[in-house]
Amino acid sequence: MKVPVLFPIEVTSRELDARLLLAGYCVGPNRSVFLGQDRSIYRLARRWKGGVYVGKQVLVGGNKPNLTKYRVLKERGFRVLFLAEEEPVFSREEDIDRDQFLQMFHPDWLDSEDTVCAWGEFSAQIFREAAGPEAPSIEVTGHPRFDLCKPEFAGLYQAETDAIRERFGDFVLLNTKFALASNAPAFESVKNAFSGGDRKGEESSEFWLQFYCYHARLQVAYIALANSLRKAVPGKQIVVRPHPGEDPIWYRLALSGIERVHVLTEGGVLPWLSAASALVHTGCTTALEGYYLTPRIVQFAPPVGRVFEQDLPSVVGAVCTTENEVSEAVSGAAQASLSADSQAWIERIIANFATSFVSCERLGQLVEATAEGMEKQVQMGVLPELEHHARRMIPTRSKERRGAGSGVPKKFEPMDPQVINAKLRIVEGLVSKRLRCRYVSPTVVEILEA
Repeated sequence: MKVPVLFPIEVTSRELDARLLLAGYCVGPNRSVFLGQDRSIYRLARRWKGGVYVGKQVLVGGNKPNLTKYRVLKERGFRVLFLAEEEPVFSREEDIDRDQFLQMFHPDWLDSEDTVCAWGEFSAQIFREAAGPEAPSIEVTGHPRFDLCKPEFAGLYQAETDAIRERFGDFVLLNTKFALASNAPAFESVKNAFSGGDRKGEESSEFWLQFYCYHARLQVAYIALANSLRKAVPGKQIVVRPHPGEDPIWYRLALSGIERVHVLTEGGVLPWLSAASALVHTGCTTALEGYYLTPRIVQFAPPVGRVFEQDLPSVVGAVCTTENEVSEAVSGAAQASLSADSQAWIERIIANFATSFVSCERLGQLVEATAEGMEKQVQMGVLPELEHHARRMIPTRSKERRGAGSGVPKKFEPMDPQVINAKLRIVEGLVSKRLRCRYVSPTVVEILEA
């Protein structure tokens, strides 16, 4: 029996393409990949026995980490490759609070048969220094989504890039990430932070309130910037792309009807980066993703008070503090190449930036080694039960309409077999394997070697 390799997805637009490429490297004669919504993937895991789980959704960090789902996986005979979607390592090394870093994930939460997949040597070193005697193995794997930023993998979304260019022509992409100001559950957490009565609770609540205010000021600054850019660069379209954690309705309410300004959340970010003539961001990882794809990258750093942004993205492209500076930068010369020191810094944080490093290839090797010899212990249940539950997890249209503007962002889109099959044809050429997709439900597909 094939060993099931489980890939949970939280945000479709951010994760799907990278997971499909990774699936191509991971499938084999004795392995198939189940790819889908994180809740549906967990349902599979707790009904089956034996397999490999690649992701982070079964571990919730903090002062009191919740390891309940992880322990269920271990009881069911799964081995875990912990792979974070975000690593808080984008500040200077001397500025990193290692205790806070390890609150998000600590290697001792995993069993010794599991694996920690670190984005780069820097985070791997933090994990090694903190690990106890029974710790899991710690491997530098990078992250699959940064593989897709390299020219050799851009074919996976070239059709989308071409369609965007034909639709918008010459455009500037404004990439926002101010979820705390436009996501109702996030704002609720700010309010709840004030419930503590001790000094530590007060300091925490003040931090989150200031963080909220910072996001709110930047959200307003970007709305104003979209309008000023429209007037300053009349030959260009302006596309505002809210972060998946934001509710885009706030941008649409303010910018709807303004000529040549568009607020869009469709698709993954990489074809937008590849099609844009310039990217404007504020301390966002997207700047690193766009380094190989977008000719001009601009960090907008308006003086809006306390700054919570990370340093690393600022080394890519220009840093501007005013709307006028941004207008000049998006029409100026293409970005210069990175200095040797900046290149070394990025490679230490994200291994993918080393020329010959392919994260999907390294993770595929780890999955193959982890799954070896597990076939006899695998017991996979029937899928109709999963299909029944999965269909109930897709909201009806009436529920979607009621949720519009509620402050709760929509993160997962139902699986489209046509889209996935088209992308798998491209992945086949990249990994030199024949692949096929089995549609299980709107929230789960199985990828196999044909």
